[in-house]
Amino acid sequence: NNNNNNNNNNNGGDDNADNMEEAGASRSAIPLIGGAILLAQATMTLATWLGNYFTERGIGRKVLFMAGLVTLPIRCALIIYWKDAGNAFLLSTQILDGLGGGFFGLLHPYLVADITFGSGRFNLIMGLTASCFGLGGTMSNFLGQMVVEKMGHIASLTGSLAISIIPIAVFAIFMPETMNTRGNKKTDDEVLGPNSGDYVLA
Repeated sequence: NNNNNNNNNNNGGDDNADNMEEAGASRSAIPLIGGAILLAQATMTLATWLGNYFTERGIGRKVLFMAGLVTLPIRCALIIYWKDAGNAFLLSTQILDGLGGGFFGLLHPYLVADITFGSGRFNLIMGLTASCFGLGGTMSNFLGQMVVEKMGHIASLTGSLAISIIPIAVFAIFMPETMNTRGNKKTDDEVLGPNSGDYVLA
């Protein structure tokens, strides 16, 4: 009986030690999480100012938006590479998160305004694209967490890196530059030729 009591006491002590270690790890993560949020928000503020500065000096929307898109695969690659390098290195990757968020937040309404100029559909397209952003963020968190639980963090980050290449390629190939296009929409005669009406009637 004494041996059983001693074993129970030892097991209880081990459980308490494990709980204390987990609690300590959780508390140590709080400054890291807080620092990540603050660094990303501060960088986002700076990126918004820089994006506006470059836009006013004629840098195209496409270039800046592409810069924001490229930050995601670079960030994923750095996190994978620095996975054992320490918290400071991982924290520094939030700079890229802030750059991407700042450029997206600034250029999204610019792009929509350029594309929808004169159509009266600005609010509609802003709502639709913002909904797509929200849906994409939700699905990314959901699917990413599933991959983490089944295959680990590195697999999830590698998947995010690979998937993030797709919008970069699509945007680079198919998205035209929209800067200075407001009010410059071509008429049917300019696009199809002066006799386009004859073809339509025929």
